[in-house]
Amino acid sequence: MNDQDDALNDDALNIVWVADNESLSSWCHYWAELPVIAVDTEFIRRTTYFPITGLIQISEGDKAVLIDPLSIDEWEPLRSLMVNPSVMKVFHACSEDLDVFDRLLGVLPTPFYDTQIGEAYASAQWSLSYVKLIHEYLQIEVAKDETRSDWTQRPLTDAQKRYAALDVVYLAKVYPMQVARLQEKDMLEWVLEDCESLKWQYQMNSDPEQNWDGIKTAWRLSPAGLTLLRLLFIWRDGQARKENVPKGQILKDRTLWSLAKTLPTHHKAVSEAEELTGRQHRLYGEVILEQVALVNELSPDEYQLPLEAPLPSQAGELTKSIKAFVREKAEALNIAPEAMMKRKLLDPLVRHLFDGTDVDWQNPAITGWRRDVIVDPVLEKFKKS
Repeated sequence: MNDQDDALNDDALNIVWVADNESLSSWCHYWAELPVIAVDTEFIRRTTYFPITGLIQISEGDKAVLIDPLSIDEWEPLRSLMVNPSVMKVFHACSEDLDVFDRLLGVLPTPFYDTQIGEAYASAQWSLSYVKLIHEYLQIEVAKDETRSDWTQRPLTDAQKRYAALDVVYLAKVYPMQVARLQEKDMLEWVLEDCESLKWQYQMNSDPEQNWDGIKTAWRLSPAGLTLLRLLFIWRDGQARKENVPKGQILKDRTLWSLAKTLPTHHKAVSEAEELTGRQHRLYGEVILEQVALVNELSPDEYQLPLEAPLPSQAGELTKSIKAFVREKAEALNIAPEAMMKRKLLDPLVRHLFDGTDVDWQNPAITGWRRDVIVDPVLEKFKKS
């Protein structure tokens, strides 16, 4: 490490500020020799599509290194570290951090471990906050008074630096303690599987081709309407990326649905779409009409297939029974029921049992340990005789 690194000692806290390429490279070489590092990021995303990274924090449990992304432009050493198979990257509630690294480095950390997921198995506490996690393991009260800070301002205050540093120093200390609890329960592999599954989910959520049909009440649309919805959804995502603004600033979900419902062929009809502003009409009206024209050129056999309607109320009793069965299994294993089976997994199983709809076995959340422990037992117990 280079002598220019600015070390700031606060009580027992050793904070190092890294703001040049050479220092970052030195630290990355040091971390590459370690088995585990704790990682966190601070960013803002109030008016943009992409997160604006304000800070990256890394600790091995001793020094808290704060990396300034506003001063560094050579990211290859950190990129290599993030995909180094010998170094476990530990996060807490990492879904947004994945977005930051995907944007900044073009990679997702691997291997990685999320202590929020881990705690759902270690103590059956679902979605536990960082503050509560640290109190649970270290009996330390962590202040979260800098949560809403502007992490792109410079210089950062000492309070901001301390806050950011504590996010990783304590995390590095908790990780081996949590892993020990999980090993006692023989559940560490379950947690690692869930972390991998989180990456799969992130990639699915980031791909408009995979999630266009998640628009509320899309199932009510005609095949032609669904075809337009898909085209507009994918176009909107690309436009939001291009302009670097939130997707709703291009067109709201409700506007997409309304356009797909009416398939407008002239500007007056476009202007009547729900929640469409005059500005949006001026900017995007022509594009909307072009997409409608594309749909109208297709033959019906080229349209999107209809989406499944929500399950009827008669399926409610089956859903309740399965939830109770899952809760019973989770309590027997002393893990959070939500970790055992999330809603997104419950719905396709209920649908399969209710009307025979095929289960998507590509989803890693229903393969691995869950297949044996809960999915197959549910299918066996509730299958129609």
